[in-house]
Amino acid sequence: MKRLDDSTLEAIAEAICGSGEGAGGGPKYSSPSPYRTKSQISDFFRRAGIQSQGMSSTRKWFVLESLQAINGTPHLDSVLKRLASPKEYRGDATVTQTVTEHLNQILQVEGLELAVVGVEPQIRERKATANVPKPKETPVEAPPDFGRLVQDSSLADILTFRWAEAQRCFRADAHLSAVIMMGSILEGVLLHKVEHNMKIANQAKAAPRDKTGSVKPIHDWSLSVLIDVAHEVGWLQGDVKRFSHALRESRNIVHPYVQRISRDRPDGDTCRICWQVVRAAVADLLEVDKQTAGVGQT
Repeated sequence: MKRLDDSTLEAIAEAICGSGEGAGGGPKYSSPSPYRTKSQISDFFRRAGIQSQGMSSTRKWFVLESLQAINGTPHLDSVLKRLASPKEYRGDATVTQTVTEHLNQILQVEGLELAVVGVEPQIRERKATANVPKPKETPVEAPPDFGRLVQDSSLADILTFRWAEAQRCFRADAHLSAVIMMGSILEGVLLHKVEHNMKIANQAKAAPRDKTGSVKPIHDWSLSVLIDVAHEVGWLQGDVKRFSHALRESRNIVHPYVQRISRDRPDGDTCRICWQVVRAAVADLLEVDKQTAGVGQT
């Protein structure tokens, strides 16, 4: 294992010390782990196959000194795995899950995470992130007027639902699901725009054609084509087009084989970027609709 930052080790030390019943008047850490006395801490290290090396009389510093002595070695792996092991909690799945989730919050800045496979914890790499305010801490964004953007009321209802659903997924940290929802909104509004403006769309150089040079039927148009055509005919601005393709690529990992090849894992930052893309694309289309309506009224 790579060497961990001292602040990370300190948080792990607090997790080993534990909190809750038995803590008495001493320090009460935020760890969900059961409270461990100093002798129980020594027993914990023994169960992890490690000889504790701390010298301090204080539990936390005793643990931290022991962790610092094994930092960057496989022994630290053993300690973390034991801390997330169901065997440490007599098979209590609820405690095991709670402790593991807490450890993963600590380890995320190091680009690591623990996963319990069966009854055996494993340590694996992940994209390093830091805790950020979740969408649930902010108000849900109201949907745009899809009824003005699409002529089909049932489609407008579907898009309105998906607008809210994307935010619900985001707030639940279901990042892949959120990105898929966002991509579906983008595809829905662009497909409707093309379907109701086929004459203009068919004249675009980006319109897909078969071997005879004829424009392919609309059901054969990919999201990539819809984005390119929408930009070419002036419905999407250039920057929105570029970022829409980024959203499309993220959305495409709905296919497991695509995700296996790309090795992408959408996170909170990915969702925030994709959300801005969806908002910008819808805003562009609403502005075009507004301008078109204005011309029709003159």
